[in-house]
Amino acid sequence: MRLKNGDYYTNVHSNKQYKLNEDNNSNWYLSVDDKEGYQETERLSGRDMIRLVNADYTKSYSTSVR
Repeated sequence: MRLKNGDYYTNVHSNKQYKLNEDNNSNWYLSVDDKEGYQETERLSGRDMIRLVNADYTKSYSTSVR
């Protein structure tokens, strides 16, 4: 699996859609801006983010972040 900045993933527990982001230090995080405000996961290395995404998220193809 390869991570791609800007891809969308849906959390299987909360059903919220998150956007995958890469920062300037090559760390990865998931973010959502919804009615509850802006939220983001902790910043992880690529390998750790792959483990997180594989465990708790499914890839989404919609661009509307909820």
